[in-house]
Amino acid sequence: MYNAAMLWYNLRMNSTATHFDLPQKEFLSHLESPGPLMELLDHLPAIYFFAKDCQGQFMHINRALLEVLGVKSEAEVIGKTDYDFFLPEVADRYRHQDQQVMASGRPLSDHVCGVPDAMGVLRWYVETKIPLYDKQNRPIGVAGIMHDLEKAGATLAPYQRLSQAIMHISNHFPEKITLDSLAKLVHLSVSQFNRTFKQLFRITPAQYINRVRINAACSHLRSTSDSMETIASRTGFCDASHFVRQFKKTMNVTPKTYREQWVSSIDGLLQESIDL
Repeated sequence: MYNAAMLWYNLRMNSTATHFDLPQKEFLSHLESPGPLMELLDHLPAIYFFAKDCQGQFMHINRALLEVLGVKSEAEVIGKTDYDFFLPEVADRYRHQDQQVMASGRPLSDHVCGVPDAMGVLRWYVETKIPLYDKQNRPIGVAGIMHDLEKAGATLAPYQRLSQAIMHISNHFPEKITLDSLAKLVHLSVSQFNRTFKQLFRITPAQYINRVRINAACSHLRSTSDSMETIASRTGFCDASHFVRQFKKTMNVTPKTYREQWVSSIDGLLQESIDL
């Protein structure tokens, strides 16, 4: 693992460092510690920062992103990966992007991505990732910054048309949602709505609704001891058996196993803290 000083060095001296003039390089080289500068990331409104190593393990995230993940401290995240917080298909996509950035050595700029919040509701962000290097210019991970899509100006334009439908799903996923009602919200036919939605988000509306519900269920499993029946009713599934089938199909484990694995990982983290 690398410390905050190495992280700051990598962020400032990555592949674009040749564009820095000498006075700037000299100034940065004299910093005793980037700690105060890194702390600024905790005070930027609606800016979400993270850094990961080559294995995809989180090495640093700021306070805003902690809230999105629904955890209280950075210690609960360090050493974990996207697979500990997101659906496998979502984590696979994040991991693939990270590997592409490290392999190519080129930033991924202004990429629109969906990230489940602490309640499991999918929120949309504009993300930029950069590769991180060590002093021998070897890739050691990636760092990224995200900001709310709603505040992203022109980048939002293609998505604006479907914003009411997305908002409706986010606010009403525990209820019955029909494609016809969503299409009417955005003044499109069902076929037009399906086509436009898939072009923008690369999944169908039905898949998106199911993803939102599964994300919400994951949040309930992590943060409550509610029964499967209660979670099913609160996240839009017909009954407990339907919920369990859909959850296992998406997550490759049962809800019970998912909860047990999460509790076990938290217990292990607490034990590590005690041992230290």
